[in-house]
Amino acid sequence: MPLHAVIDYVKDEPQWRKEKITFDTAYNSERMSAYLFLPKTGRPPFQTAIYFPGASAVDERSSDNLETYPVNLMIRSGRAILYPVYKGTYERGDGFRYDRGSPVVFRDHVIQAVKDFSRSLDYLETRSEIDKAKVIFYGFSWGAAMGPYILALEKRVRVGVLQLGGFKLDAYRPEADPLNFAPRIKMPVLMVNGRYDFRFPLEASQIPHFRALGTPAKDKKHVIFDTSHRILPNEFAKAILEWLDQYLGSPN
Repeated sequence: MPLHAVIDYVKDEPQWRKEKITFDTAYNSERMSAYLFLPKTGRPPFQTAIYFPGASAVDERSSDNLETYPVNLMIRSGRAILYPVYKGTYERGDGFRYDRGSPVVFRDHVIQAVKDFSRSLDYLETRSEIDKAKVIFYGFSWGAAMGPYILALEKRVRVGVLQLGGFKLDAYRPEADPLNFAPRIKMPVLMVNGRYDFRFPLEASQIPHFRALGTPAKDKKHVIFDTSHRILPNEFAKAILEWLDQYLGSPN
């Protein structure tokens, strides 16, 4: 389907060039936005991460308040990052809560979110500054819990990074049960977690998630820090960037 993409604005900042783009979704004749951050250093084509945020994006009503941590991490490493506004987040909020409501509503939002991700990747493929062979999925918390669906279905992704995620201990319909998707993942995947995470407990959530990944054992890694459900910027960043360098090489 045509994207009918429009660049709404461009903003130059010291470390990056920020573009807001809108394009057609794959459902209901809707439009969605995505923010592309291109580094001021290095040479294109850039390795690029497509980000999926945590649950705070469901509560925020404006994408003017994007999380800065993933943008800083990728830009400082010489990589680009695309930050889509998924169905149910920011100004696209529709009352959805990932942690409550019926399994049918959750299933429908999973389908829409995966389609939003794929449409965002469709857009990246139109940009000459992007290395289409080196696309990263980067999910944080709720976004990491969405990883099994996206990584199992979207074969254009080269590497997955799942930060502070795991299996959500909920009831699912089988067509939206992450346990039915995780074994179908084959690309390299890094999980970065806290040992004392109360949202995604180590024994009940993280370890079963890691074991379920269909990725060959040599290409998946679970890094555990002595923290809870929070970021340790330096330690987490080092683990993530070393993983990306290993599988994608150093950025230009």
